[in-house]
Amino acid sequence: MDYLRVSTEEQTKGYGIAYAGKKTTAYIERKDWDHLGTFKDEGVSGSLEADQRDNLKRLMEQARQVPRPFDVVVVSESRAIGRTDRAFWRWVWELEDLGIYVADAKKDIDNTTESGKEAMREEANFAFKEYGRIRQRTQGGIQEKAEDGGLTGGRPRYGYRVENPGKRGLSRVVLDRCDETCGCGQPHEFDVLHLAYVLIVIDGLNVRQAAIRLNVLGHYTRSGKPWSNRNLWSRLVDATSDPVVIFRNPKRAKLGIDGTPLYGETVTIALKPVFTPDEAKQLRAAMARNRRGKGLKKQKQSYPLSRRFFGLCGTHYTGFRLKEASERVYRCSGKVEKYAQAPTCCCPRVHAGSLEQRVWSEVCALLGTPERLRAMSEDWAGLAAGSKINYAQRIADLGKQIEAQDAAIAAVMVVAAKQANSAEAIAKATKTLDEERAQLVKMRAEVQAWQAETEAAGQRARDLQTLADLARTRLHDMPPEQQTEILDLLDVRVTITGPVPKVRKADCSLTRWFRERNRPVPILTEEGWMRVEPILAAAHQRKRNDRLPDRSVLEAILHKARTGTPWPTTGFQSRYHRWVATGLWQEIMELLADEKATPVPAAGALPPLRIEGHIDPRLVLSVGSRPHDTVPTGNGISASEP
Repeated sequence: MDYLRVSTEEQTKGYGIAYAGKKTTAYIERKDWDHLGTFKDEGVSGSLEADQRDNLKRLMEQARQVPRPFDVVVVSESRAIGRTDRAFWRWVWELEDLGIYVADAKKDIDNTTESGKEAMREEANFAFKEYGRIRQRTQGGIQEKAEDGGLTGGRPRYGYRVENPGKRGLSRVVLDRCDETCGCGQPHEFDVLHLAYVLIVIDGLNVRQAAIRLNVLGHYTRSGKPWSNRNLWSRLVDATSDPVVIFRNPKRAKLGIDGTPLYGETVTIALKPVFTPDEAKQLRAAMARNRRGKGLKKQKQSYPLSRRFFGLCGTHYTGFRLKEASERVYRCSGKVEKYAQAPTCCCPRVHAGSLEQRVWSEVCALLGTPERLRAMSEDWAGLAAGSKINYAQRIADLGKQIEAQDAAIAAVMVVAAKQANSAEAIAKATKTLDEERAQLVKMRAEVQAWQAETEAAGQRARDLQTLADLARTRLHDMPPEQQTEILDLLDVRVTITGPVPKVRKADCSLTRWFRERNRPVPILTEEGWMRVEPILAAAHQRKRNDRLPDRSVLEAILHKARTGTPWPTTGFQSRYHRWVATGLWQEIMELLADEKATPVPAAGALPPLRIEGHIDPRLVLSVGSRPHDTVPTGNGISASEP
């Protein structure tokens, strides 16, 4: 079996998969081995581990079969295995423990013998050093460019452009305005922002109106699309904030052990502001003053499925509150215009309570099944049969190699100490040996860290059993705020797969009356009416304009409660509210308690749904944590409704 990998950088230099395949094929023929197949990963970085490369992952799935299907994996050179210790050794060692060896076609070495293992280790160290030098040169050049005030990547924020692009030491981020160096006479991004300032501050328009005006004038966004309310608002907020670019921002950069950026220092690049301080202050005040809906006081409510629920149009739903605080729905974001006066979708709203209850029941069912959680955890953690690496043996072997290296260094020092300039002789004689020892010590420390990581993964897998026990008793009553945390960890995605029923006012005060009391809706019979009629007649609640008889009204009210249909006329609704206010409705329902009844309708009819999620045991915390903090999230929830 041979494995071929080349990175994108190697491809550009002409070292493609075909070139690597010729070398491995020739090597296999020279060794008189049977060539059983080839696995290829093209344009894949050597820093990725085996389970992060699609075809190498497939190779390992075959390697773990019993009986093993092949004995040797041939690579064109050691760089194809990996360019980091983690990517290289974890893969090679797992194959060794499975009884499978690795051969390097370029150097004609393999790890079937101790001398071969030593040669392979030297080749690996060379590949790691080369990778480190490439990274250091690349990151150093980017750091130097940032310190000179140049743009290190991507495009500058709106309102700015790169002057002298591609010219080393001369490129700068400057305001994007028409000046003597341009002479095109057309408005640039700086000019568009100032035009928006005039429309909002001087003419008194709100941001949406300003976006419409800019679109009419043909002053579109950088990508050539019309302005939306949100897009223009965001660009104006950026233009009125501090005009700086932070390179290697500690909030986003990869950090070292000391908490500072790993590959260089943070650099703050100051830019010229788009607006003067007074203009920025006036613009912020005008945007706040003219903002649509500024007087509304919204009641904060939790919508755990916002941005996790997708409609037939392909866009996500978000939580939305209707006029009544109890009317919670999810509304398709496709109804929000992408730019001012843009067309919108016609996806109906979906009742929030019914949707959340349906999805949460699936989550509880998953987390309450310990067998499923344990299988998913073992699959990720590498704890399944045949996938363990004997880290203890590797650590012991490296310890013996370090002891042997120490003995060699001591012997050389004894010989060198007899020379005239003993100190210089000792340093020169032991330099190479010291470097090799440092490599062995470094590798042993990394293997110890990998061993600890694997042991921790095993503990997390065991914690899933505890989580499942907690799920049975606590998850069902979890409030929406905590549900949101679990849905985030599980990466839940809900997709509509069929027509969406329109939300009708089925969750009005009438149906809520039955639902809150957990009572069915009675069917009015002749016997039931005979019990109810006397109290209605005695109440004398009918007014002059109440032309409909009490029985017809009562039957209509019960029909609405049973079906969720709208009120026939306002007269029925007002009669019901009078009965409730005087306590007559409660008395009527008690008299009909023994009648045949039907269940109260669901608060909101749901469309067909597909519910998906993922389990990742790396997110499982300790057993003693709160249950909603210990929820894991790989291959998890999968449910659907026809």
